[in-house]
Amino acid sequence: MGLPTLEFSDSYLDGPDFRERLKCHEVELERTNKFIKELIKDGSLLIGALRNLSMAVQKFSQSLQDFQFECIGDAETDDEISIAQSLKEFARLLIAVEEERKRLIQNADDVLIAPLEKFRKEQIGAAKEGKKKFDKESEKYYSTLEKHLNLSAKKKESHLQDADTQIDREHQNFYEASLEYVFKIQEVQERKKFEFVEPLLAFLQGLFTFYHEGYELAQEFAPYKQQLQFNLQNTRNNFESTRQEVERLMQRMKSASQDYRPPSQWTMEGYLYIQEKRPLGFAWIKHYCTYDKGTKAFTMSISEAKSGGKVVSIIPKTE
Repeated sequence: MGLPTLEFSDSYLDGPDFRERLKCHEVELERTNKFIKELIKDGSLLIGALRNLSMAVQKFSQSLQDFQFECIGDAETDDEISIAQSLKEFARLLIAVEEERKRLIQNADDVLIAPLEKFRKEQIGAAKEGKKKFDKESEKYYSTLEKHLNLSAKKKESHLQDADTQIDREHQNFYEASLEYVFKIQEVQERKKFEFVEPLLAFLQGLFTFYHEGYELAQEFAPYKQQLQFNLQNTRNNFESTRQEVERLMQRMKSASQDYRPPSQWTMEGYLYIQEKRPLGFAWIKHYCTYDKGTKAFTMSISEAKSGGKVVSIIPKTE
């Protein structure tokens, strides 16, 4: 059921039916005002969430951009080159999407929030001011009317005429305030049809433009995606076959004799622990040594701490 109509002619009589219809419009304006306030609040939260999402995606893109994909061996296959470069391609795509999202976010306040707030403050606010004036003039008119009713008929004619003139003046002021109030209510109700809806349409248009840009980028990305999927499948297939071979080699190595020595340029090599004296006792220092029988060359270097540490154990000094 729609709102009842307000007629200017009803303002003159100011009957109960007119007041009831006026009340319906006032309730509707207050409901609209509260709704717009909530919409502005929710819209601001949405814009904030989009901004946080954009920052997170940009950080994620930068991480992809900075990572250097390394593969085993000096020579890389075409599949490995494609896979290694894929992270930077992903980053480029995400950055392109975020550029459009940033435009959406930058325009959101001007397109959505500001127009809604302007309509709420200027239009609905003006209607509220009109109500204040209407209520004030109504109170003045009916108060003057009650005072006039209490005048004694014995008053001088000039005094009664002055009272009548005052009533006419107050009624005219009240009538004008009533007309202006009805006019403003009707204006706000009509403006609401476009000034309230247009910002929402503009925001959605920006949102759909962003989605469309993402769709266009996805279309451009499709050939690369197909090629990358082909490279990934090749790599997966090669991995499965190679893994089986490597696993069989590992099993042979496990079952080999304990005296098995892998091919080496040295006659002998391995770790050598040397005891060194310390202030609180002795420490075993791990060295890696190599020996060549032909040249009788012997080399020794201290092993890195991460391979076991320089100090293996401490032996307390005995007297």
